[in-house]
Amino acid sequence: MGRLYDSLPDSFLKKVLAGEDSEIVENLLSLKKQYETETDKERKTVFRDRFANAIWNLYYAIGQKMSPNTPKEKRLFIRYGILDLRYLQPEDQKLILSLPFEEHDPDNSVFYVDEWLIEVLSGNIKPSMTDERPKTSAQKKDDAMQAKFERMTGALEAERNVYQSALERRRILEENLQSMVAQIIQHTTEPLLNLPDTYTESQLKSLDDLLELARDLKKADKELVVTKNSYAKHYEELEKVQQELNMEVDEKITYTVDKHTAENELNTIRQMIKMTVGRQGNHFPALSSTMMPRETRDFNFKLKTLERLRQVEELDYTLFQRTFRQHTNRVPPYVILVPGYGTYGMCWEPYDRYNKATSKGRVAIPIFSKNPMFSIVMAMGDFRWQVAKEFAGYHWMDEGLSGKYYEYISSNKIKGDIKLNFINDYILWMTKESEGIQKLADNDVRFIFWRYVPFPDKLKEDLSKRGYYYDKLYKNELSYRMSQGK
Repeated sequence: MGRLYDSLPDSFLKKVLAGEDSEIVENLLSLKKQYETETDKERKTVFRDRFANAIWNLYYAIGQKMSPNTPKEKRLFIRYGILDLRYLQPEDQKLILSLPFEEHDPDNSVFYVDEWLIEVLSGNIKPSMTDERPKTSAQKKDDAMQAKFERMTGALEAERNVYQSALERRRILEENLQSMVAQIIQHTTEPLLNLPDTYTESQLKSLDDLLELARDLKKADKELVVTKNSYAKHYEELEKVQQELNMEVDEKITYTVDKHTAENELNTIRQMIKMTVGRQGNHFPALSSTMMPRETRDFNFKLKTLERLRQVEELDYTLFQRTFRQHTNRVPPYVILVPGYGTYGMCWEPYDRYNKATSKGRVAIPIFSKNPMFSIVMAMGDFRWQVAKEFAGYHWMDEGLSGKYYEYISSNKIKGDIKLNFINDYILWMTKESEGIQKLADNDVRFIFWRYVPFPDKLKEDLSKRGYYYDKLYKNELSYRMSQGK
């Protein structure tokens, strides 16, 4: 490969570099040596920046070829930024290398970067960035057809969810029917005649209730018929698009992948890393113990991230809810765990613009954060805002969560970026107000969050006992529910 590479002992570093372009490898090793041996502070800073660029060149080279067969050391380099184990203290090596390499995610939504690249480069997940190179008219037509296919696929999936929800309602009604009928046809014995007795008051009432139940069953069945017909119509339209795209019926779409796709995806990931680290953070790409936060050892590894996301969703239970045709389904976003010494979680995309009904958004969360839960709550606040704003479209300043919050910001002449203000308030809502500690600026914003970012009913009831305004909000909500017959 090269003189410097050949002189390396058998090590983690050598396995990361094995098989890579000799020019990239030799340049990296040369700059690595200069950076490690330089004693002058200013010159060391110069070599550090050059070495960082060389590491990124290697990151791109390995990332563009990522596959399930990529050696573990290379995947750990992409996943955590581990280049040389000597940069890590023994306890840090043990912490990271003892983690299970494969961690189960029931939603298939949380990914390390190496896992994410495998899915994108295999065509299973749509790339995060579109290729901005000039396209021919034929390519533009293909893109338009694919966008149409994605919209129809999303609509079809949403219709299927609506049908399943209606089925569940019918099942519950049928169980009630069976229970009611069983109760009606059970008779006691009339003692004088020694024959089955007449209906009781309870049984007569159940007979009346049967009529109402029958109406509800007919209504549920009518909804199933409408949804079934709508599904059939969408399916027929989808078949036509599949034929134009030369796809088999029921074939799952795979996205076209080339060198530019991989490079664009890595550019996106690098941008995510920069944004999670922040302007004042440490942007050195190789993992080192000297730069790892010491405030915690419980970083955002996959299983911990899944646990923390569950904790957030328990408080903000409508966080991942998506409504289509008055039916609500849970659609969690893709979460990409990025290496780096980051503080900030962020939402890259709230959902696919071609498929509002069922597509997943994209969220980036730093693994090595000094406050892991803070970065996750921040990311969910960003996700909350962007979903609300994008769904409202042109009316985002007038409707829903974004409209009410915009009205609050404007009327109170609060300066600064409205999204950042919302995220900060969301963090206070989730971390302080959920515990009854009133940290939001005033009751106006507290009402907005109570209404549009609601806590579970049990927590609302608990909070009503811990403060006058919480009690007022809770009682007003109960009165409103009663007036609506809920």
